[in-house]
Amino acid sequence: MNLRNRFSPRAHALSLGLLRGAFLAGVLAVTLNPAVRAQFPEPRDTEKNPGAPMPSEEAARKWDLPKGIRAEVFAAEPEVRNPIAMAWDAKGRLWVAENFTYAEQPVRMDAGHRDRVLVFDPSKDRGEKGWRTVFMDGLQGLSSIEVGKGGVWLLCPPHLWFVPDPDADGVPDGAPRAVLDGFTVAQSNHHNFANGLRWGPDGWLYGRCGASCPGEVGAPGTPPERRVPVRGGVWRYHTERRVFEALCHGTTNPWGHDWDDLGELFFVNTVNGHLWHGIPGAHYARPHTQDPNPHAYVAVDQHADHYHFDTGKSWTASRDGAANALGGGHAHSGAMFYLADQWPEAYRGLLFTLNFHGRRMNLERIERQGAGYVGKHEMDLGVAADSWFRGVDLSTGPDGSVYVLDWSDTGECHESTGVHRQSGRIYRLSAEGAARPKSVDLNRLGELSLVSQHRNPNAWIARKSIQVMRDRWLRGVPMTESIRSLRDGIDWEGAPALRLRRLWALWELNALSEKELSGRLRDWDEHMRAWVIRLLTDKLPLDTVMGKRPEGEVGLNPAVLSELSRVAWNDTSGLVHLTLASVLCRLPLAQRAELAVPLLATEQWATDPNFPAMVWYGLQPLAETDARLVAELTAGSRLPLTTQCVSRFLAERMEADARPLDTLLDAVLAGSEELAMDVFLGMQKGVAGWRKAPQPRVWPELMKRFGSEEKFAEVMRSLSVVFGAGRAVSAVREVVLDGKAEVAVRRKALQTLAEADAPDLRQVAEKVLGHPGLAGEAARVLARFPDPSIGKQLVKRMEGLPVLARQPLIETLVTRPAWARELLDAIGAGKFQRSELSASGARQIAALKEEGLRERLKQVWGEVRLSTGARAQWVAQWKQKLVGQNAMSGQVAQGRAVFASVCASCHRMYGEGGALGPDLTGSDRRNVDYLLENIGDPSAVVAPEYRFHTLTLKDGRILVGMLGNQTPKTVELKGAGGTLVLERAEIRTDEESSQSMMPEGLLEGLNERQVADLFAFLRSEAAP
Repeated sequence: MNLRNRFSPRAHALSLGLLRGAFLAGVLAVTLNPAVRAQFPEPRDTEKNPGAPMPSEEAARKWDLPKGIRAEVFAAEPEVRNPIAMAWDAKGRLWVAENFTYAEQPVRMDAGHRDRVLVFDPSKDRGEKGWRTVFMDGLQGLSSIEVGKGGVWLLCPPHLWFVPDPDADGVPDGAPRAVLDGFTVAQSNHHNFANGLRWGPDGWLYGRCGASCPGEVGAPGTPPERRVPVRGGVWRYHTERRVFEALCHGTTNPWGHDWDDLGELFFVNTVNGHLWHGIPGAHYARPHTQDPNPHAYVAVDQHADHYHFDTGKSWTASRDGAANALGGGHAHSGAMFYLADQWPEAYRGLLFTLNFHGRRMNLERIERQGAGYVGKHEMDLGVAADSWFRGVDLSTGPDGSVYVLDWSDTGECHESTGVHRQSGRIYRLSAEGAARPKSVDLNRLGELSLVSQHRNPNAWIARKSIQVMRDRWLRGVPMTESIRSLRDGIDWEGAPALRLRRLWALWELNALSEKELSGRLRDWDEHMRAWVIRLLTDKLPLDTVMGKRPEGEVGLNPAVLSELSRVAWNDTSGLVHLTLASVLCRLPLAQRAELAVPLLATEQWATDPNFPAMVWYGLQPLAETDARLVAELTAGSRLPLTTQCVSRFLAERMEADARPLDTLLDAVLAGSEELAMDVFLGMQKGVAGWRKAPQPRVWPELMKRFGSEEKFAEVMRSLSVVFGAGRAVSAVREVVLDGKAEVAVRRKALQTLAEADAPDLRQVAEKVLGHPGLAGEAARVLARFPDPSIGKQLVKRMEGLPVLARQPLIETLVTRPAWARELLDAIGAGKFQRSELSASGARQIAALKEEGLRERLKQVWGEVRLSTGARAQWVAQWKQKLVGQNAMSGQVAQGRAVFASVCASCHRMYGEGGALGPDLTGSDRRNVDYLLENIGDPSAVVAPEYRFHTLTLKDGRILVGMLGNQTPKTVELKGAGGTLVLERAEIRTDEESSQSMMPEGLLEGLNERQVADLFAFLRSEAAP
């Protein structure tokens, strides 16, 4: 849709659409003027529950802590409120992010508040001058903070901002710069947004994101096809190379991560398991969202051998003390390995996490198991007496104490009773008799003194010293003595953690050659070998969440690849093999086979919970491009799960190309019974839900060899039915209704029923309509039935679905007049937000030409067409309001959010938004007349390829969109909801309109302030 659809080189067109699901909460309006800082608005409470938090000093006294550990108040309201994240700088100062904009549904992010960053100096007395300062106070949507590498890093979804502070004096030395954008804040689960900035031992900046806040991340201005999809899990960003990658995918809502003393990443999560080993390229279990890669097939489960709630009940039953005996509940926030020497030695190396509902710290002992790790439940620690305690983050400080942030509220992340913004605490947990914190400034240390800190028993000081060395090296400071000292000790310093610190420091100082690193894979310990492999492949791009290769293949040195292959054949370490399986997801496709062969033959990890799945994740993109090669590789597989995934993939594609599956089945004829069983089981999953499939070339021979054996009887019989007469419709129906079956399989079975036009197709679709993963397919099935009651049913089921899952139902509802009226009535009644009906949806309803429906659309959503006279009057009125003598002054930052809600589903600006219409960044946006005329009359001039078409189908549906690719048999119809491919035989009539896809009157649903803000953003010369 466009404002005028004048697609000439001279003027790019504008258009507005309604964004489904994304609200860009990360508006940055940085205030650098100290005089303005004094005007920081007093946060407003919206909390509905009565009462108040326990006085902070009393709450600290009443912490239930083991003997020898004491709690004290480091800071409390009004010194700090709503603390959401923290970080430490090289001077030993504590940086705290205060978030006041996070709000309850449906507000989500309250633009009337501002967030800020505080800096505390623990070496000063509480209240002393310089103990607490304000770094920045004009933020919105602030979820995380990190300090280092020349400044301060702020995560305000959808943006990651960098604020320069090279002299580290705690005062911004320049305007903030957006380095990344595209971190979505979802409509339905806005508490799952991106968070967790933290430097890794490899020098990357790491972060996290919940699965229900999918993002498309890149530097501002990055085109859609080059953005990296984020679908939960952990991501990282190289601040110097400016490279972003989604490290691992899945889980529900991770809100804490840390590295143990050996550099292994672990993160905590909510609901579906609380502890996960961060393996690059992994796909983790995600109970509430579907993996966007339908060929991932298997999900790695959590890495603890226990849960902190009763899994026999709903996770919601773990609140209010019900799960105290198990650990306190399902929700976790913050993660910290205690790696200092102030607390008793028994706590060193344990992972601490805050249990939100249990009001305590859960402790996990991480142990090696198989190729990876397992978490064992240790004694819970530090139960808080204050019922308002809501621990959100914890960290070891330079003094060895543990600092805990308390959000201090009555609710939880799914807050519906409002937010209490007047309280917040920071507790310091120290060993009895510990000295008060001393001033720390690693920046002042000399070269060799800084190097010697790698032996410090406090890992915080050791790791921060490496970062300071890196900063000096980047500034051109000679580090010759440092490098010599680090090299001298890397072989003889026995403790693995100390050797790793030296390795990381040498890597950060660019003092390790590729040849030197690869040569050490033969003699260092398994942790060093694993890290050498990671560093050797650090610059190779990781496959995206969709299983595709990012742009720009970067090959590995053939000599290094050969050495990695040798290690895969000969190494005995499971950790090394798991690291190599992860690396398989980084190699260019042309290089994967060389490493895949020894990995597939690594039988000792055949039943490991991680390794076989990781090998499949690395093979799957190769199978997309060279399935026959993967079939040949799999002939030598000793990994049953991986073999099953390969044969499933090949079976799913056998209708299009049966040759790769035939290649694998040839190997089965000549191979072992174990290989045969794994291949048959994978094929069985591949054709699950199919009624009939083409019989493989060698199937008769396979039946002769294996058909008479009892252990093969069931699987061979099942496959023979599909390859012969075909599976009965009743069997396919059972798959659709099987709640334990994979969602992808159930969806395929429903499609099979639809293709077969099963007698009870409607009834089956109605039964699964409420399932988020099946609702879209079920709605498409129901679209063929012209019963008015289906509209009522679709609307009713929408109420229980997440916002993103509702869209296919809305797209179905707007195709029939009676159904569209049900939708409009529901929006009018406040059951759904107006923005959930897109501009193209509104256009489609208008095209139905039903008596009274257009008027109802106008009442609920807005005007779709203005008359010529009314249009001229409308333009004059708005021009006076926007640029007249008493014109309103719009806010660019707030205008970005308005743009997101009414324009961005179809258009991009400054790298954000959809691609249905043109990118507005370069259009004639400074001209108010141009903007108003295009918004008021987008159909004045419309290029033929951008005219909308109304297609009436033979089943009675009416669809609206722009025509795309056409063949003698099919037609593409493009709308804001995506592209639909239709057979020409389905189409009764095709009416081409001279109008634009963009409806008029899109500003009718906005107030004057929002319009002024929108125009300020549209006319801006740079992103705010």
